[in-house]
Amino acid sequence: MDAIPYVILDSSVLTNGMRVMVDGVDTTQFEKNPVMLYDHNDWNLPLGRWENIRKENGLLLADAVFDEGDTDEQVKRIIGKVSRGFLKACTPGLVDLEGTIDPMYVLDCQDGPTITSCRLREVSITPIGKNFNALKLYDKQGKEIEYKENPTLLLSDFIVSPKIETKMDKIYLSKLNLSEKATDTEIDTAIGLLLSDKQKADERATNAETELNALKLSDKTAKKSAFEAELDVAFKDGRLSEKPVGDKLTPVRDSMLNLFDKDPEGTHAMLGSIAVPTKLDGLQLGDKTTQREQLEKMSFQDIDKAGKQLLLKDSYPDLYKIKFKEAYGKEPK
Repeated sequence: MDAIPYVILDSSVLTNGMRVMVDGVDTTQFEKNPVMLYDHNDWNLPLGRWENIRKENGLLLADAVFDEGDTDEQVKRIIGKVSRGFLKACTPGLVDLEGTIDPMYVLDCQDGPTITSCRLREVSITPIGKNFNALKLYDKQGKEIEYKENPTLLLSDFIVSPKIETKMDKIYLSKLNLSEKATDTEIDTAIGLLLSDKQKADERATNAETELNALKLSDKTAKKSAFEAELDVAFKDGRLSEKPVGDKLTPVRDSMLNLFDKDPEGTHAMLGSIAVPTKLDGLQLGDKTTQREQLEKMSFQDIDKAGKQLLLKDSYPDLYKIKFKEAYGKEPK
């Protein structure tokens, strides 16, 4: 028979009016000897062992592995009823209990204490789980605690009473500049003043942030206007131009402005690094007559290979048209 997963415990209210916080159950010692009993009868030999003991989603879980090699008729009978689905419940035995009656831990329909810390002693297969006869609680001497059956039992040996303060802590009173004998009215007044001061401080912070954002926007607008003026100069002196792509012009100006919005300093530095092109008229090209004669003797392809096409186009536009038509059979656009 394969291992069978069981829910050992959750943090809901038990039928004895108590509940146990799953996160507070210590399984360290149990995992070293994870015995499986029947209905907490530790005077009989175990039925098997528990594996994969874990806490998930507020549940304490484990997988039951039965000793199917046991020849005891009662053990074989119990295992048979489990395998056939007639015994489906298990129940933990808990020791080293610590608990509280603090209202913050109390759920609806809970009239008993909440166990916040304990140790898992054993886990048993049982016919009916999670009632006061099945969920076993043991005192420090190892004696079983029957909470509901003993109305005189106050559980004072392990229940921690909640601390209910009628006055504010001394440290907070000092922060409010109040004495330990301050009345509720004085405390309320001091807290009201504190909240009022906080509201005023929040308003000042909001106004300061609004003013700062306005200054940043004004500065950004001024810088962008100055950059647009620099772009105008760059287009005039030839550092930038709207480049033709087919019948359309690439939006160089718009692209530069978009870059400036993302990185003002970097874009400004990039524009400043572009050198102003030197006009051909300012170059020492030698005698123009000789130069034209040289170009006239060259084919358009040779001029292009020599890197003189731009010189031909700018300095001798008429000759450029002639050479272009000779090469391509039509005049340039």
